[in-house]
Amino acid sequence: MAQSTIVDDLTSIGLTKNEAKAYHTLVKLGRSTARIIAEDSGIPRSKVYETLELLEKRGIIKKTPGTDPTEFDPAPVDAALDHLEEKVTSSATSARKVLKGLQALRGTEAKEFAWAVQGMEQVIMGMRAAIENAQDYVYIASASPVLLSHLRGAFSSAKNRGVKIELITTTPGSIEVTGLDRYLTVRIAMPSKELLMESFKELFQTPMLSQDDWEPTRILILNIDGRESIGVFMPGDDTTQPWSLHIRSQLVVFIQWHVVKTVISTVETIIQNKML
Repeated sequence: MAQSTIVDDLTSIGLTKNEAKAYHTLVKLGRSTARIIAEDSGIPRSKVYETLELLEKRGIIKKTPGTDPTEFDPAPVDAALDHLEEKVTSSATSARKVLKGLQALRGTEAKEFAWAVQGMEQVIMGMRAAIENAQDYVYIASASPVLLSHLRGAFSSAKNRGVKIELITTTPGSIEVTGLDRYLTVRIAMPSKELLMESFKELFQTPMLSQDDWEPTRILILNIDGRESIGVFMPGDDTTQPWSLHIRSQLVVFIQWHVVKTVISTVETIIQNKML
C-alpha cells in the first residue's frame, strides 16, 4: 500500500499528516533516529523532532533510553490504532451529545422538495442521513453495491430500530461487500451489464442517449419509507465526480420504485426465456 494511502487512513483517526508519516516510517523500519525518520518519511528536518514529541505524547511511540543520538520505537500497531480509535470515538460521542442538543433547540426547518449533490463524501453523507431517518424500511436497488460499505454504521443503527433493509442486486454484487448481509436482506434479481445493455438497446438508438452517457450497472437507488428517494450515479472513470439526486415526494418515489421493479421483472423474464 502506498504511503499516501496509509497517511490518509491515519489522519482520518486523528493524526496530523507529519505524525502519520513518522509513525508509518517507524513501523516500517523499526527503531530509528530522527534523521532516518525525516529522510525516509519526507518530513522536513525542522519539523521532525516536534512531530516525534507529539507522537510520544499520544503514547504511540517512545524514546529508547541510553541511545545517542536518540532512537524512537513505535508502539505495536494493534495497540496504537485501538488507542487512537478509542480517542476518536470518545470525542465523537461527546461532540454528538452537544451538537444534537443545539440541533434540537434550532427547531424544525423547511425541507427541500428535490436537490442534487456532487462528490463522494457528499453522496455518502446524504445516504447516511436518509437511512438514519428511516422508520419502517430502506429498499436499495443496485448492480454494484460497493458504495454501501461506507454505510455499515447507519445500517446497524437502522436495524437496531427495527427498520427493514433490503438490497436487490446481482449475484456478483451481493458478495462485493463482505458481511453486508448482517444488516440487510439480499435478493438476487438484477442482470449483468451486458443483458441490461441489450434490454435497453432501443433506448440507446435515440440521439438523446448513448451507452457512454448511461451506465446501468453504476446506478444505485434508495427508497426510504416510500417518502424519500436517492438516485446515486457513479462515474465510469476518475474524470467525473459521483453525484446523487434526492427527492422528497411520496408520489415520485412511489412511481420511481415501481418503475425499478418493473424493469427488474422484465429483464428477469428475458433471462428466463434465454435459458429455455
